[in-house]
Formats: sequence, C-alpha cells, structure tokens
Amino acid sequence: MKLFPSFTNGILAGVITACCAFQANAAADDTLSAARDMQLAIVKGSAIEKVLGQSSDDYSVMVFNGTELAPIPFQFDDLNDKGFPYVPGGSLAIEGQEGIIEAQDELVFMIRDSGSKAEADALAAVEGEVVLELELKDLNIQRYAYLVKGNASRSDVHYTHYNQETGFIKTDHFTLETDPDNIFVWADLMYEGYEPQKSIWDTMKIRIHARMGFLKTTLSNRFIPSEVVAVKNGAVRTIISVDATIALFGVELASAGANVTVTSQTLQFPVHITVPKAANILSDFNIDISLDFHEMDGVQIRSGAGSKEPLVAGKDGIGAGAEPKDLALSVEESWLTGTTQQGWDIIAFFVGSKNFAPDLDVLYFDHGRDSEEDSPERYDGSYPQVGYIVNELPVGEAIVIGIDLYFDDGFWADGNLETSVKELQNPIAVIAHTPDGIASTGLASNGLASSVSE
Repeated sequence: MKLFPSFTNGILAGVITACCAFQANAAADDTLSAARDMQLAIVKGSAIEKVLGQSSDDYSVMVFNGTELAPIPFQFDDLNDKGFPYVPGGSLAIEGQEGIIEAQDELVFMIRDSGSKAEADALAAVEGEVVLELELKDLNIQRYAYLVKGNASRSDVHYTHYNQETGFIKTDHFTLETDPDNIFVWADLMYEGYEPQKSIWDTMKIRIHARMGFLKTTLSNRFIPSEVVAVKNGAVRTIISVDATIALFGVELASAGANVTVTSQTLQFPVHITVPKAANILSDFNIDISLDFHEMDGVQIRSGAGSKEPLVAGKDGIGAGAEPKDLALSVEESWLTGTTQQGWDIIAFFVGSKNFAPDLDVLYFDHGRDSEEDSPERYDGSYPQVGYIVNELPVGEAIVIGIDLYFDDGFWADGNLETSVKELQNPIAVIAHTPDGIASTGLASNGLASSVSE
C-alpha cells in the first residue's frame, strides 16, 4: 500500500518504513478480512487481572516476528466517569487512578500488528518478564501478542495525530482538515488509494431542529460553540476532549461534551448530552447528522434495515437500483454504507446509550434526483448527502448520541459487505494466558461499543 508523501516528514517520519518492515516479518499464518485488518484489539483491565493495580508504564506489548519478540504500537487508556477514554486535562473526571491498571481501563493495539505464537526460546530470551500471552481468536483468526514487564523497547510508530493549533488530523490512511475553532466543522478528507488530491466529501453537517409554538429554528454545527479542552495523541488512537453548548430561542438547551476518537481508519464522535426539562417547551425536537460527498455520482449505497439492492447515486442511478424510499434504519440495524468501487468504502453506525432508543430515519439528498441545495456548501450540490435523522430527543435525561465512521477499500469486496458489518459490530475475543498456557479470563472489544456510556 502506498502512503501519503507528506507522511514521510513531521511526526510520522520513519514510521512507514518501520511499520512495513515489521508487518512483513510478523505476519501470522492467516489473512485478515478488511474489517479485522483495520480494527483495534481493546483489552479491558478485567481481562488481565494479573497486572491490576500496577503501573502501566512498566509494560509493553510485543509480538513474535519469526526470530524474536519485537515491540508494536500500543497504549493504555484510563476511562472517565462517562465511560469514555480519559484525556488528561479534559473536563471529565477520571474513573480510578491515572496510570494504574484497573478493571475498567483499556489496553489497545491494532489487530493487524498481532503475530504468530512465539517459540519458547524467544520467550525466554526477551529482556524482562513475559507476563501474559494474549490470544486473538474468532472463526477465521488465531493470532498472538505478549504483555511484557520490564522491557524498555518501544515501537516508534504512531498511527494518528491531531494538531490542536491547526485542526489537522492525519493517520497512516487519511487526512482530515477541521476548523481549529470548531472541530465539528470539517473540510477536505483525503484517503490513500482514492483519487489523488480530491476530497471525498464537501463537509459534515449537524442540524438541530426545534419548534416553540409557531416559531421554528435550526441550529447547525457551524454555530454550536465548541472548545477542544485536551488531546491525547496515543500511538494507536488519538482522543480529543470537546465541550459544547447548545442554545435555541435564547435558552441554553443542553450542555454537551464529546470524545472524538481517531484511529488508523476510523472517526468516532460519541457526544454525551443532557437536555434539561426546560426543553419541554419545544416540539419537533430532533437532530440530523450527515456527510455531503463530493462528486460521487455512481456511488452505491445501502442501509441496515433497507433493501439489499444498492441505491446508485446520481441521475443515472434512477431506475438502476433501489430508490431513496428503500433506505431504512432501526436501532439494531443502524448502519449506512457506500462504495465508490474505486479505492474507498465507508460503513457508518449510529451509536447511542442503552437508555436511548430513538426513531431513526435516513437523510438522503441527491442533485441527480433534483434535491434542493442544502447550504452551506463548499462545492455546489449534493453528490450525494447521506446521514441520520434522530427523532424526538428526550428531555431531562443524560444520553449518548454518536456516529462511528469506518473507512477501507475492501468492505464490499467479493460480496462480503454483510461479513464486514458483522465483524465491525462484534468484538474479537482476546484470551489472556500465563506463559505456561494456563488460561485467564476476559474478552476484548473491537472498539465499536466500548466507548458508549450507559
């Protein structure tokens, strides 16, 4: 895979060469699916009981590269009191003690960086103590990583980075320009393997709609005051702590915060929000979240509870497949997906807390089907614009509303879309063993639902 030329300098200098060489040496005997290849393995502290109460600084994650154990990128993340990864300096309090491995904490690394089972000689030869063998396993995968204490070796690979001054996000697969004064205002998304120097989308749009009597108003993400209060640029994922305030008709309706999480091929932005009971004065209180794509006539689109025949965007798609009325969602099947068949696929999931089961509709605008212009736009027309309508927001409750975006070039390949969705929805099991093979307990999450507060 080619990588962005800009990644050969700056914070990721030297990363690509090291990463490619490492992956060639450490490859396991299986071939990962598109979904598993871009997912995180997230191991809860409760799954590695043997190291609870100890400093996370003492540990590293290593894999067998064919001759010896070698370090891979990883990070330990504490959680905050909302159940999201904790960001030092953020507005949410930590759950537990910073830097100490506790049951709720998370150990994170890329599934694709795991390797084959280590030989006994390699385990014995490594500096420090191999405390646990982490076995990643499902029907098609059996891979391994090792938790090592007292080994100073660390990988210099960083998959993600957010520049708070410029608002620029970059990973080993994509770059995204955001407004440094409002992280919810997005500009160009460039993706490796897609058309060079062409943005995938125009922008992301959030609209909050409400009615008070005969008055009706809409608030867009461009006018939602937000502040990035803290950032954690980890080796595997970047976590951005954001505060926001929502006001309509001159009344503050909600205090909100978000943990925007960036990985190699994902953007996740769960928002924890509390709407006060004073909002009972409003009717038709709903929110829509959508992506306005750039020159994507011909993109094929499907939805979780809709037709299995894809809709083809643009004028030429009329009568060539499903129609917008055939797109549908449910809380259980909340995914939307599209494929360019030219190097970029997307799968999106609506993510909500368990106390919130909204009525979901699909938002779909298409210039080829004579949709009206939905301002503001950097590029004229909806090509197309696709997203979620979340109806009847509850008042007087603390809820989570979020969208998780997953990018790859192979989600739809070889008719495997449903498999890709299933793998993104379901965690891969990680079993912790002591080095002599005695099993411990625990499961890991793939990162989709682990950040959702209940």
